[in-house]
Amino acid sequence: MKLVHLSDLHFPVVLPFMTLKGKMIPGYMNYTFRRMRKYPISLWDAIVRKIQSLDPDSIIISGDITNISHLKEYEEALKILKPVLGDKTFMVPGNHDRYTNIAAGKKGTDLPYYEKFFSPWMGESVPLQNGYLRIKKIGKLALVGWDSNMPLSVLNAYGYVGEEIVHSTLEYLEKEKLDHYILICHHPIWNPPERQESSGHKMKNREEIAELLKKRPPLAYLHGHVHTNWVKYPGPQKPYYVINSASSTRISDQRHQSGFHLLEWNETQFNIKRFSFSNKEGEFTETQTISYEEKETNGR
Repeated sequence: MKLVHLSDLHFPVVLPFMTLKGKMIPGYMNYTFRRMRKYPISLWDAIVRKIQSLDPDSIIISGDITNISHLKEYEEALKILKPVLGDKTFMVPGNHDRYTNIAAGKKGTDLPYYEKFFSPWMGESVPLQNGYLRIKKIGKLALVGWDSNMPLSVLNAYGYVGEEIVHSTLEYLEKEKLDHYILICHHPIWNPPERQESSGHKMKNREEIAELLKKRPPLAYLHGHVHTNWVKYPGPQKPYYVINSASSTRISDQRHQSGFHLLEWNETQFNIKRFSFSNKEGEFTETQTISYEEKETNGR
């Protein structure tokens, strides 16, 4: 089974300035002057070509398809993503997709924008009293989606997943007799020593979540949020792969080794390949995987 993992696509959409309100204004200014040029749409076109050649069994997107959750960004993202949307696709939102209260469904009775535009590719919603849990079954594998995002001040981008979501996830897997699952969430549950996050950027309670997951560990935890690739091998504290494919559509530089991963699973083990954009070939090509062993004193 082959799975492509993409994240933090941040599609370059030009927005009418007069339609911006509140935190959208500084957010869009930051994007326009610091980020937009780093996300040429040509990289997305190259990703589509590579996905078509790989012919995966599933395409997983772990959030941040937009920049400030503007309605026009969602309309354009739906058009741009069309070549990869189908029965194989599984998506979860990122913090930029829940950037404002209205986009997150916190005002009025409307659906959140992410659900409004992409619900067909977000998996089956498991009914809960409070919280987000989505499941998609691909053969003998279950894809489990969590939402760690919420509207915050312009200076914050942290995440949080309630412990009750973890309990509900493990109960559902037990009830449905789903032995093999991959967990997809936007915020990391582990970072390399040199890629630690501030309290305003990381998932607040990730060590508590990781402790609960030991009862029934996933095969892998897929995420984005930090815009450089890595793979952590299973270790004593987190006995599963932690795979970051952010930012798949960003031009690489000294601090951001960008690209995406292909996971090949034969029901006993994973083979993980990394693809990054080659300026010479104008295509995504297989390149060295950036991997780490878990150490108890690092990456927490």
